[in-house]
Amino acid sequence: MSTYVGRQPIFDKDGVCFGYELLYRSCDVNNMATFQDSAKATTRVIVNLIHNIGLASILGHKMGYINVDETMLFSDVILLLPKEHFGFEILEHTKVSLALYERVKHLHSLGYHFTLDDFDCSDLMIEHYEPLFPYIEMIKVDIQAIGIPNLKASIDKLKKYTIPLLAEKIETMEEHEACSQLDFLFFQGYFFEKPIILSGKKIEPNTLNALRLINCIQENSDVEHISHKFATCPDLVYNLLRHVNSGAYHFQQKITSIKQMVALLGPQKIISWLGLFLYGTPQNRPFGAEIFNNAKFRAKVMEELALACNKPELANKAFLTGSLSLIDAYLNIPMLEFLNNAQLDDEIKTALLFREGFLGELLNIATEMNHSCNTEATIKALENYPCFSTKQLFDACTKATIFVEETEQH
Repeated sequence: MSTYVGRQPIFDKDGVCFGYELLYRSCDVNNMATFQDSAKATTRVIVNLIHNIGLASILGHKMGYINVDETMLFSDVILLLPKEHFGFEILEHTKVSLALYERVKHLHSLGYHFTLDDFDCSDLMIEHYEPLFPYIEMIKVDIQAIGIPNLKASIDKLKKYTIPLLAEKIETMEEHEACSQLDFLFFQGYFFEKPIILSGKKIEPNTLNALRLINCIQENSDVEHISHKFATCPDLVYNLLRHVNSGAYHFQQKITSIKQMVALLGPQKIISWLGLFLYGTPQNRPFGAEIFNNAKFRAKVMEELALACNKPELANKAFLTGSLSLIDAYLNIPMLEFLNNAQLDDEIKTALLFREGFLGELLNIATEMNHSCNTEATIKALENYPCFSTKQLFDACTKATIFVEETEQH
């Protein structure tokens, strides 16, 4: 069975990602199963992925969170998931009965972790779920359902329960800043891709070195020439060595020189990698690590889809486009300002600025798959795309998820 794994990061107050909400779907877009059947199927897909791909490839060292309702809570399938790596988000439509209360209490005693999902803080919802509160480790507050103006009064109702709160469905940096002033310890949403652009922000020296090297290789792809330019940037050499030794490559020979690394990868792969190096040291920036991971995800999806479309000559361009697609968010500068410093191919620039052309279409697809909570709807919207099949799209996403974890700097 082909499967797609999607992940949405969960951050703490420092902007550090400590876990992912996992979004799994089969690639059967015609599946008309009921929600209950779908819930069981989803868990089985997760189990299948754990056994066939490996937990480290999906989560790395972070926690995974999956949605459950009463059907899944009563199913023994949930017992197949390693409780030390997973938290279970009880969905907002879950029926709380005495039997469910006893089930959650029992699972909690065994060490299972529970969260309440899509909480609107209404009196009715609090009354409905209050029996479970002793076994709940986090409440995910739906800020879109409540609205920022009403948020403080709403979450104040939960103060006496002393349960950690997560603000979910944050879509803008302004919403994140508003939530940061309240009693939220955790945050989830796509806000980290929509930063406030700071006027006068300068591109850092390390980033400029990588940009200059990209420009240099575009002008002259000779291995000797590239190696000489690399030698003037020790930070790039060190990081290139780390990259070559990561799980993304399986070279048999030991590295003895800069020239050897450049020859092994080739000029185009070097340019693709430099697009990722522009993200510098993401762990030192709030949300930087996840911006970096999303850039890697998009890059790999686009590369795989270019190959699926029988356009191998565009694979490296596609990878570079994906890797640069969040550089404005990471550096807090407008994309146009960044591109003014980079001698990039016009096709790449058009894709980054306007999401147009073949690369622009691939970028839109990679972005949508990176974000999608409803994969079937996403696939439906792409069903007339002539290049690739549904299976190829799901395979690209799975390979991209593995690539992100294999290349993560712990």
